[in-house]
Amino acid sequence: MRIFAIHDASGNVSEIVTSPDDLPAPIVTRRGLAMTEIEAPAGVPDSDFEDQDKLGELLGNYRVDVSRPKSPLIPRE
Repeated sequence: MRIFAIHDASGNVSEIVTSPDDLPAPIVTRRGLAMTEIEAPAGVPDSDFEDQDKLGELLGNYRVDVSRPKSPLIPRE
């Protein structure tokens, strides 16, 4: 499974999208947002990205490191 974060220029995540490994990346069509393939934070299983309750917690606690191409999610400051 590939995991993508849709985020603003500061790395604030508005949405997480998952895709099977063998499909192309989804396309972002919303103005002012970017999409980055991400790595799950240490200790967070991939299944948390498919659970709506756990996904909401991830969105509130992490942001994207926009300086890296396949970014890890990093804790919010």
